[in-house]
Amino acid sequence: MGRARRGSSRAATALLVLGVAVAGCQPQSPWRVPVPECTGTVGAAREDAAREQGQDPRGHVEEDGLPVLHLYVADSLPDDNGYQAARVFYRGRCYVARARHRGATSKDFPKRSYTLDFPAGQTFDEPLLAAGFSGRRKVVLLSPFNDSSYLRARLGFTLWSLMSPDHLQVKAFSAVVYLDGRYHGLYTVVDHVDRHSLSAQGMDVQGELFKAVAPDANFSSRDASGRPKASLRLGYEKKEGEPEEGDGAYASIEQLTAFVADSPAERFRAERGAWMQVEDYEDWWILAHLAALSDSVTKNAYHFRAPGQARRWRYIPWDLDASFGQNWDTTRQAPDVMDSFTEENRLFARMLEDPAIRQPLRERLHTLLHTSLHRDVVQGLIDTYAAEIDRAARKDEAHWGEAHRHFPRWNQRTDILGFEDEVQYLHAWVDDHWALLEEEVR
Repeated sequence: MGRARRGSSRAATALLVLGVAVAGCQPQSPWRVPVPECTGTVGAAREDAAREQGQDPRGHVEEDGLPVLHLYVADSLPDDNGYQAARVFYRGRCYVARARHRGATSKDFPKRSYTLDFPAGQTFDEPLLAAGFSGRRKVVLLSPFNDSSYLRARLGFTLWSLMSPDHLQVKAFSAVVYLDGRYHGLYTVVDHVDRHSLSAQGMDVQGELFKAVAPDANFSSRDASGRPKASLRLGYEKKEGEPEEGDGAYASIEQLTAFVADSPAERFRAERGAWMQVEDYEDWWILAHLAALSDSVTKNAYHFRAPGQARRWRYIPWDLDASFGQNWDTTRQAPDVMDSFTEENRLFARMLEDPAIRQPLRERLHTLLHTSLHRDVVQGLIDTYAAEIDRAARKDEAHWGEAHRHFPRWNQRTDILGFEDEVQYLHAWVDDHWALLEEEVR
């Protein structure tokens, strides 16, 4: 056998080092797993390989009777509010999008909520569910980790829609979510309240939208602790409208707060219709009273006003997991607790302390309880939604049940229920609570 040429081992070592260096200089994929591209041209080889291996999410569009949404997120999402590049596959269609975690409370959950942002020229479309859920520029994937019934948010938004066709609506439906190619559970897909969703309902995109994010958004000159407010803007974040920041950004919501907080009774009664869509805010109190919205009577609400002096404020509900017999942390709330929330919300107090407002408001509640919000209607919705999500909810419970039962906020409790028992609890709570409501307005 011939002797190796002199220097060949050194050359091989050099090539090996060079190869490692070159490999290290190659661009790194931002994705944690291989992701099919949204076209047949870019990354076509990877896309074709995924299809051949049966991994293309475009072929997996339904599971347990519900639509499947596949979400792929580049790298890992940070704990702040920043967006990351994302791919969304739904109903066989691929979307280039961005995603971020959302929710002050749900950010602590092992099963977290997401906001999906679709760029101009793309919209998320679901024409069959929620009476049409198409043309969305942003959607929310709401985690029901703190709702063992998986349906409180949908039920609350549906009741809001049933109260009046003139309400600004928040549509919702249930879907199964896969994250980076792996099963992630049952979610509620919900409208993102912004200028796009409001424009789709005929609102002026130049209007101002404020989100109440803290209990200080209570329409009072005092904060939630009873101390004088340094500013009437406390508790609000501005989401849409000009100016976005600086002087005047919060002037309009401050003016509304000052009117509610300090105007004499006669002026409040006479002028409130010029300030606000009265039915919106009366129906907010009705929804809070009948569904026991313990965490959505000051914060977790949107307030919108189109531009112009003659335009009136509108209310939009949000974050309804603390409802129908439970608080935000899943603690039980008895059906015989009939809170009017007048201590928390000065607007509610102003409406209820004036007989000329209170009596028509009670009559409207009476009418709703015997028509669109009749007990049988609500129980029928619970039955319908529970049957629709039954298989998916049981699968989610098998996947997340241990994490739910051992979550630090409630792992010492002995009254944690599974899906089936929670639905029965919901039925019983509505029966008892509605009976008391009917007695109250008789």
